[in-house]
Amino acid sequence: MKNIDKLKNLVNSIKALIYKLPYNDNDVRKAYFENLYTIINDFYLGKIYFEISTQIKNGKVNFDEDIIDLKPHILSVYEIADHPLLSNGYHNELNRKLFIDSFTNFEITVDLCFDNLKTDIAVKQIVSDLNSRLIRLIKQCKNEEQIIDQLIKTSFIPLIRKFKYLSKIKSDCYGINYSQDIKFIEFCTKLRNCVLHSAGYYKGRDYEYEFDGVNFIFKNEEFLEMKGENDYVFLKLNERLTNIINQVFVCFNNVDYLKYPDDGF
Repeated sequence: MKNIDKLKNLVNSIKALIYKLPYNDNDVRKAYFENLYTIINDFYLGKIYFEISTQIKNGKVNFDEDIIDLKPHILSVYEIADHPLLSNGYHNELNRKLFIDSFTNFEITVDLCFDNLKTDIAVKQIVSDLNSRLIRLIKQCKNEEQIIDQLIKTSFIPLIRKFKYLSKIKSDCYGINYSQDIKFIEFCTKLRNCVLHSAGYYKGRDYEYEFDGVNFIFKNEEFLEMKGENDYVFLKLNERLTNIINQVFVCFNNVDYLKYPDDGF
C-alpha cells in the first residue's frame, strides 16, 4: 500500500500546486500542470483498481444485498489480478498510457510556448538551418526569398528545435543539465514514436538509453527491450519531464500570459 499512498500524496501535491501557480487561467504553463494532475490521477486510479481486483481475488470484499445481482460481474474483475497474462498486460497499458500522455503534455506545452514566443527572424533562421542543403542549391535562384518564405509555411519544426529556442530566449537561463536534458528529450521522442506508432516494434539505428536503473534497448527490426527492475520507471520519466518544463519556464518568466487554445469543452 505504500506505493499507492505515495501516488495519492503526489496527486494531492499537484492539485495543491495548481492553486499556488503564478499564472493566469488558460495560460499554457498553468495548463501543463492541470493536464499533469489528470494524467497522474488516472494512473493512480488504475493502480487502485488493480488493488481492488487483488482484494476481490483474496475474498476481502463483501457484497451488500442491494448489489448482489452484480456480484458475478464484479467478481470477474479479480481475473486481472489472478491471471499473469492479464496482470502484466494491465500494468503495461497503465505505463504506456502514463508515458504517452506525459510526453504529449510536454510536447504540446513546448509547441504552444514556441508559438507564443517565436519571432519571424527566429523562425526564418530555424527553417534555414533545417533546409540548409536545399537552400545552398537554390542560392543562384532569383526568387530565393520566395522559396524560403514557402519553406517557412510548409516546414515541420521538430520539438527539439523549439525547445532549444525557448531555452535560449534569455542567456544563461536554463541551467547546468542542458545537454543531458536534450539527450533525454531525444530519448523520449524515440520511445514515444516506438511505443505509439509501432506498438514497441523499432526500426532505425541501434540505440540504448539508461534511466533510473532501466536500460532501454532499441534494435533495428526488433521489439523494444527493457532491462532492469523499476516498476515506477514511467512515473520517474514523467517527473523528469516536469522538471525540464519547469526549468524552461524560467527562461520566459517575465512573460505575463501565454495563451492556451480553447479545447472546446
